[in-house]
Amino acid sequence: MKKSFAKFLMYLTGLYALLGYVMLLIWFIGVMLNLLFGEVSFLPSFLFNMISIIESLIASGMVGFITSLVLVGQFFLAYHASSVFKRLSKIDSPYTTKEREEYFTYLFLVAIFVIYVI
Repeated sequence: MKKSFAKFLMYLTGLYALLGYVMLLIWFIGVMLNLLFGEVSFLPSFLFNMISIIESLIASGMVGFITSLVLVGQFFLAYHASSVFKRLSKIDSPYTTKEREEYFTYLFLVAIFVIYVI
């Protein structure tokens, strides 16, 4: 287990978490612009589309609830995994058994995460 691979995973998961935060910021700006300008020809009906997506998720019941948790939770998981890999990449001594188990656990979660994204 190389420390550089943990550092690479730290950057990869941190970048994905940052992507989620940028998408949230763009969503917020889109909603505010839609409220400010209303229906303008160059602005799509962003607010109406988001309300219809939320209504369809609510109408789906438990599947919609799980989908909404996955859509939002993946960025929080990426942020948490990034902080764990950052802590593990700063350790100078060889990993203890507990740290090795934590490393493999988060490595497994990131592998599932990558398969989900692809």
